[in-house]
Amino acid sequence: MKKDLAGSAILLVVAAVYYAAATEIPVSALEDQIGPRALPTAVALLMGIVALVIGMRSLISAPAAVSGEKDAEAPWPRALGILAIGALYIPVATVAGYWPALLLLLIAVPLYEGMKPSWRLAAVSVGGATFFWLLFGYVLGVQQPEGMLF
Repeated sequence: MKKDLAGSAILLVVAAVYYAAATEIPVSALEDQIGPRALPTAVALLMGIVALVIGMRSLISAPAAVSGEKDAEAPWPRALGILAIGALYIPVATVAGYWPALLLLLIAVPLYEGMKPSWRLAAVSVGGATFFWLLFGYVLGVQQPEGMLF
């Protein structure tokens, strides 16, 4: 319960700082109806809502029974491994491009977490990479890294 409450408080602070940074985005004469502040403000609002929900859930839920088992949380080296995989996405995207880098990311994380290679893993990775490539590249018009190879 204390960890959820602490995490909630930290996330709420991050949301507030993110919102404060979003309000510092300068207004441009070229902006459209939505403007450059809309997305960061929406992200800050959603982070704040998630933080409040986590905090309320931790206060409402009954305390867990104390047992001799360890917490089912990830150890620090495992969390750092996930962080390293995420950090490697940037140079891989620069060299290989957005779609191949995202595909490798979607394959690497489940394999790192202990999932056995299967056709489902491949299908979800290909489908997820294609979905996000289409979403950001064509629907939202966000230019993605082209890469040196592709």
